[in-house]
Amino acid sequence: MAGEQIYWQAPDPVEAGAEAAPERVDIAVIGAGYTGLSVALHLAQAGRSVTVFEAGGIGAGCSSRNGGMVGPSFHKLGSAGLIARYGEAKTLAIMREGIHALDYLEAFVAEHALDCDLQMRGRFRGARRLADYDAMGREGDWLSRHLGLPVAMVPRAEQEREIGSAFYHGGAVYLRDGGVHPRKLLVALAQAARAAGVLILPHCPVTAMRREGAQTALQTPRGTVTAQEVVVATNAYADRRTPAMQRRVVSLCTAAVATKEIPQPLMAELTPKGRMFGESGRVFMWFRPTPDGRRFIFGGRIGRPGGSAETQRRAFGRAITRVFPQIGDVHLSHVWSGNVAYTPDHSPHLGFEDGVWLAGGYCGSGVTRSIYFGMKLARKILKAQGGDTAFDDLPFARVPFSPFSGAAAHVMTKWYAHLDARDLRRDRG
Repeated sequence: MAGEQIYWQAPDPVEAGAEAAPERVDIAVIGAGYTGLSVALHLAQAGRSVTVFEAGGIGAGCSSRNGGMVGPSFHKLGSAGLIARYGEAKTLAIMREGIHALDYLEAFVAEHALDCDLQMRGRFRGARRLADYDAMGREGDWLSRHLGLPVAMVPRAEQEREIGSAFYHGGAVYLRDGGVHPRKLLVALAQAARAAGVLILPHCPVTAMRREGAQTALQTPRGTVTAQEVVVATNAYADRRTPAMQRRVVSLCTAAVATKEIPQPLMAELTPKGRMFGESGRVFMWFRPTPDGRRFIFGGRIGRPGGSAETQRRAFGRAITRVFPQIGDVHLSHVWSGNVAYTPDHSPHLGFEDGVWLAGGYCGSGVTRSIYFGMKLARKILKAQGGDTAFDDLPFARVPFSPFSGAAAHVMTKWYAHLDARDLRRDRG
């Protein structure tokens, strides 16, 4: 995106110099985002020699560009869609995995004393239509009864206690959701990995891989490395250099903006409880206060992600005004974009495919899942207890017609946005 400026800033982890890559290593990890650093940390703690290769700077992809929202990260299909596909027992297992992932993230942050502004203040999801509110109520009731997850329905007449907006027909509050500063989390994770003995090589892409018996030779600008095992953690930034991942995910560009500082009385009106926010719809906008409570960040597949900064400012300005007309004239100080990875079955995956270990396909909900999946993948590689997940028997299938998947997804996004606009017109007369 021309002229982009990312809001999230934090002191960079100590960047490695131009040292050579080791000739041999137990585990080579490709990608220094949340997943790669998490799996590297856990493997190093188990005594393995681990080197992480990153084509750009540490966390240059989605790990520094996301909205920093955390929660159980339930499946995109919802309980009804999952039950229709897998049955109730499997659905419960998949959704419990999301709760386990959140529990693990909170414990992990506490164990390592990670400075990442973790704030578990809940998330309000607004219902664009009355029918959406009813659907949220049914889903919330199911989650409470079957998983013990606290969900509070908020009717429209009472929603001002949650959000300073009259746009929604009420909504649901997910009390186990929260937020982090994503860049701080990334930096703290990199520091913990280095302290455990992980060698991280930024600006050192793996340009080719060749299987040599039970080992793999990785070609890099700093030398050839022979590894016993290879982990590909490139997710939405996979390319021909990491084809095992590239063939299995659809990379979608999404965008985000940050406002300039907003007066505290107005911030208190917009978010009385400091919640995270989302909304119903096929193409929706997420938004949240920054951890310091001084600005708002909005994101989603709004406008033309990846286009010019001014184009995105205009598109987000329209979307923001419909929710918060009181800040329609607030300047958007930061505009940026990034890629997220979707899968054909809307599920994240981890396992061994095409001769390498993979974890990814988080479908836009990767902050919680990635660190948890990194731990699980490490245990699988180590053949240790506790490496199993509810996703293990879901095949990480290749994307049909993969070269055209991005263009097809863009067309579908436009179509879904059209359907959303049509439904809103009908609902609001």
